[in-house]
Amino acid sequence: MISSSDYSHHLRKPSLWDAQVEFQPGGVVALGPVSCSSRTEMIEDRKPLVCLLTDNDIHNTFCLRYWALDSTGKWNEPFDVLLSDSGLSRGEMMYMLKSACRVYLPRLRCETCGNPFQVGTRTEYLPLTGLLTRSGRRSRPRLCTSCGAAALAADREADLFALQQHRDRVAGALQRLHEKAKPVDYAKLSYVQSCLLYAALVAANVGQDDLVIRPLVSQTEPLAPTVELSDGIYTRLYADKLLLPALSSYPHALSLNEETGVVTLGVRTGTWTLTDDSTRRSTDEILSVLFQRLEHPEPQAAKELWYLVAEDECRRYFVSQCERYRFIDPGIYSSKVAATFRDYLDRCSIGQMWNIIYYAIKNLAALAQEGTYTRQHIYNMIPGSIRRYAEYRLAKDEPIRPWRRPSPATESWITSVLLDKVLKGGDISFETLTGQDVVGHVERMLDGLSEAPRM
Repeated sequence: MISSSDYSHHLRKPSLWDAQVEFQPGGVVALGPVSCSSRTEMIEDRKPLVCLLTDNDIHNTFCLRYWALDSTGKWNEPFDVLLSDSGLSRGEMMYMLKSACRVYLPRLRCETCGNPFQVGTRTEYLPLTGLLTRSGRRSRPRLCTSCGAAALAADREADLFALQQHRDRVAGALQRLHEKAKPVDYAKLSYVQSCLLYAALVAANVGQDDLVIRPLVSQTEPLAPTVELSDGIYTRLYADKLLLPALSSYPHALSLNEETGVVTLGVRTGTWTLTDDSTRRSTDEILSVLFQRLEHPEPQAAKELWYLVAEDECRRYFVSQCERYRFIDPGIYSSKVAATFRDYLDRCSIGQMWNIIYYAIKNLAALAQEGTYTRQHIYNMIPGSIRRYAEYRLAKDEPIRPWRRPSPATESWITSVLLDKVLKGGDISFETLTGQDVVGHVERMLDGLSEAPRM
């Protein structure tokens, strides 16, 4: 507390306030301003009401001077003048004012309790307009601080209640979805389903005791070369009713159609669980059944899987090369580029297509550096450049040196399953096997297995 001897020689009488002081219990002083004849009725209506909290005459005087208005409705004295008269720092002055008085605005009252609004400093109030300043904007608030906090608490409680109701409805819809799901015999799945499910379970590192498959966003090992194919595999498995949204799924990953009762789960953020096996196999036993199923590939199913993986591997390598040369347009992998890959994967292996992509993008990057063409023109030239480079090599029957297979650390699980388990060729299948040769390759492999002597 500042003693009166520190700045008693700076005191002067307030010029526009004639105060009547009445001491209340606890040392509280209520001060009401008496209007001057020179003030208009509008200014009188906008004057703040100062309630003094101490009997210190020096503190009271500075409080009155700080909140006094002149005849035009402006603050009577600049704050710097008060600081000069008091000999205090800015922080000390504000601490003294806030601890010595409370200021209310009789003109602005709460719509709920009817009490006047309270302000702490001049910056919170504009006497010329009679408005408060909140977050840098002028406003005429509806509720005081206490009523506003109570209303906010009520809104939050209502939101929590609504959220709990939504969670209960989602949980009920999920429970009904699990009750309606029919058990599956995992030994009788199609070959493509077996491959996709096996790769998904291995990528999620599902073991014997795992009842829930972690969300895709939290899996450390890639299921497919691109995010799009990973999402597509989970979507297909869900559509085939092999995967179900787990009952423990995070509520924000689920959406419920109130009219139809259909639950939609975010493919990447939702947790999953396997549909019950009709013979009550464990997760580990299901993995064994799927692994044994992969040992007997079907030619047409293997071809479908090869094109699925090959196109996605080309997409991943294409995007990586574009990023290398800062071709970063979001739609750079267009439908025309995808169609080009499908056309030439009939006659080229995955490794050979990587070679074609590498030189096609490299040549376009050189044109972009010359500045002859705009970036958009370069993007439009990508499909034609890939086609010209591939046709030139294939027409002359020139060998296309294949790029090597990715390292096991960066390769996706679906690629490893295809090359090592289905085609059983590994690096050779990646570098030399073309789309039109997949069926013959699998048939020859099956003939070799049937002719092999049994031990």
